[in-house]
Order: sequence, then C-alpha cells, then structure tokens
Amino acid sequence: MRFRHRTSSGRLWTAITQASALAALALTGGCETKGFLDPTEMGRYKKDPLVMPIVSQVDPAVEEVDNQWATAQPPTADDLKPTTADYRISPNDLLAITLSDLNGPNTETVKQQRVSESGNISLPFLDQPIHAAGMTEIQLERTIIQAYHNAQLIEKAQVSVTVVEARGRAFKVSGAVTATGEYLIQETDFRLLDALVMARDVSSQFVQYIYVIRPIGEPEVMQQPPMTMPSGATTPNPSNPTSAPSSEELAPRSQANTPLDLQTSEAQPAATSVQGAVDTLKASPAAEPKKVILADQAPSAASFDGFHDPGPAPKVRVIRIPYEALKRGELQYNIAIRPRDTIYVAPPETGFYFVGGHVLRGGAFTLTGQKMTLEDAIISAGMLDGLAIPQRTDIIRHIAPDRKVYVRVDLEKIFAGEQPDIYIKPGDEITVGSNAIAPFLAAIRGGFRISYGLGFLYDINYAYPTTGGGFIP
Repeated sequence: MRFRHRTSSGRLWTAITQASALAALALTGGCETKGFLDPTEMGRYKKDPLVMPIVSQVDPAVEEVDNQWATAQPPTADDLKPTTADYRISPNDLLAITLSDLNGPNTETVKQQRVSESGNISLPFLDQPIHAAGMTEIQLERTIIQAYHNAQLIEKAQVSVTVVEARGRAFKVSGAVTATGEYLIQETDFRLLDALVMARDVSSQFVQYIYVIRPIGEPEVMQQPPMTMPSGATTPNPSNPTSAPSSEELAPRSQANTPLDLQTSEAQPAATSVQGAVDTLKASPAAEPKKVILADQAPSAASFDGFHDPGPAPKVRVIRIPYEALKRGELQYNIAIRPRDTIYVAPPETGFYFVGGHVLRGGAFTLTGQKMTLEDAIISAGMLDGLAIPQRTDIIRHIAPDRKVYVRVDLEKIFAGEQPDIYIKPGDEITVGSNAIAPFLAAIRGGFRISYGLGFLYDINYAYPTTGGGFIP
C-alpha cells in the first residue's frame, strides 16, 4: 500500500518549483535525454539527421565473407545492345530442308532433319554428312548445293533451309519465379522484362537481385572423330556393293557392338580394379581361350581412386541486376537477353530467428524474406523489460554446420545511432542480459513516481515518521 507523506509548506513549494522547472525544460525541448535511472530506455534524442550503415557480419574476424555471386558485375552499355546478326544453326535444332530435282525433274523433296550433337545432318544419296552447326540458313543452303554438285547428283539444285525449332536460341529462367524452365527468344530485341513476363514474374516481393549468367565465346560443337579401319581393310564403295569388307574385317566391329559385361577377350584374366579392366581390354593375345566377365568379378568399390579434375570450368560472365531499380523503370538495367543465357532470380532468405532474455515477448520469429535488422528484432519482441541491460546483448550466429560465434553488442549505442545496425540471418539467436545493479534500479524506479497534479508518490518502504506522530493514509 502506498501513502502520501506529510510535507511542510517549504518542502511543498520546493517540489512545485522543481516540477515546474522540469516541465518548462521539457516543453522547450531542452530535456532530450533518456529516462532517469532507466537503462532500458533506448533511442536517439537528437534532432539532426543521421545516416548510418547496416552491416551483415557480426564479427568480420571470425565470420566468413559471403562469396555467393562474388564475381557478379553491373551491366555495361554493350549488354543493352540487341543481337542483329542472323541466327546460326546449333546442335539439336530441327531443320526443314526442301530439295528440287532429287527424285526426278521438276520434283521437290521436303525432309525434316534434326542436327546431331556433333553438329551434322545427313541428306539422301550423299555419302558423307554435312556439318551444319555454326552456319546460317543461307550458308547451309549453299553448302548443300555444292555437296550435290560435287557428288555429281544434281548440277544446280534448288535448296531451301528453314529452322523449325531453334534450340540454340533458347534461354533458361530459374530461382524465385512462378514458372521456371527453358524458353525461346521470340524476337531480336528481346530483353530482361520480356523474359520475366514469359516466366510469369517473380514469386516473391522481396527479391533483391537478378543474376544473368552469360557464356563467353561461341559454343564448342563436338566434332565427330574420323572412322579408322582395321589394317588391311578397304573402304567400302557405295556404288559397288561387291566391295564389302570381309568377315575378318567385320570381326572387331561386331566385338565393339557387344555389351561391355558380355564381351569376350582373348587371354584376359578376371579384372580386379577399374584400371585392370582397362588394361585387359587393351591387351588381346590370341592364344588363350575366351572368358566371360561374370557379375561377381566386377570391379569392387574399394578400388575406386576418386574423381579426377574434369578440366577448366566454362567461361561465363555474371551480370547483377537490382530488381527494385528495374521495377522502378530504370531501363539501363533492362538488358538484352541472348541465346544460352541463364536468368537466376535470387530468392530472399527465409527461416526463423530467436529472441530471448530480458525482453517482453521472447520466442521464435519468422523471416519472411524482407531484410530485418537487430533493431527490428528487438522492437518485434516488445522492447526490453525492467531488468534488461542493453550493453549485455549477445548475438549467436551459426557460421558453419557445427560452429557458431558469440558476439557482444551494445543495443543502446545502436539505437542511439552511434554504432551500425546489423542484418539478422536465419538461425540467429539474440539474448538480452542483465547485471546485479538492475534489480536495485528497478526498485528505485518503482518506489518514486510522479503523480498527476501536484502530488508526489513514493513507496512506504522509503517513508520516515514525522514529529506529528506517524503516517497519515
């Protein structure tokens, strides 16, 4: 129970004077300070504007730098220029080829031919395939005309080539979009916004960056290796069917067409390792009987010597596009999309972070994709309770699957704008601590309070008897 203490007229006048002075000071703007004896009161009480950075690392000495898309670059002026050159045929393209006078005078032959992985196509009555990859439609027409002329089949053929399905004009979209997949460039001036329309726009409103992965240089087309004939064999002549190779010449080819686990080898012992299987396939003496490699004689997993270096990585260039700027209409980021581009819309970070200790509402909170700072996390937890000490705040961040770092921060300085704020990451744990003085400060704050009007209330434990004889309720 609280009591109003009896005071003398002099003490009452002193209290009124001090209260009036404090009220005048507050009204005139001179009381720009935090609460008296209250370390939980945080904020910046200055009127001048202030710009402070927000950092992502809680401890740069321990926490590793995020190397994701570290090589990304902003777009250049050349990225805004569309490609105006004619389309060049690529592997797996579907072609419609029209030939005149092939089956007789004044006749037309239409053939749909898909370009092989090695970039070749085969045409009727031609012994050798034609390498079509890398050519335009007009160049391939001239090449076909010349091929029939050299084969003495058609003196001057009428040839028409049309790319029905241009797989080399495709680009890919992945990441935080509604419809990921592979799409075809519809026109010469095809840009990033057009590609996002095809992918039905981004799937999150908190997307920050879009990365365009662009190969450098022309694609490498697999060249078909020349066919080697066995020693003593003659090349078959298509015009002379009687010049077919003998059965001895065909024996190695029939051996090569047999599945590997059923092949027979002469004088080959059972292979005990991957390298041993290769060596036994190379050596083929003719004196030993033929053996079949059984399933229980297959190479064991213990002989595997690991994966080898597959070679240099493909040369690519990564272009970073700020999505917010693109959405605002800054068209310098609306770059032209080119064949073989991969558009990756980086999804925002989602997950949970945890706030505990001396806050009003601790628990697990959700990161929905929007960037959140330490100040936002404390405000979401209802700010601090009466025993909190802002200088004893710890951020616990996982820096590896089996490691985490503890970093002490000063909430008071962060809220006052004296230290930069920190971005929260999924899995972060925020704990606000206390000390031995905090309970005494809380007791003092609870014992003395200003009341409405001219009264001054304080707890009975702090009262003392007067000469008038006791306490007056």
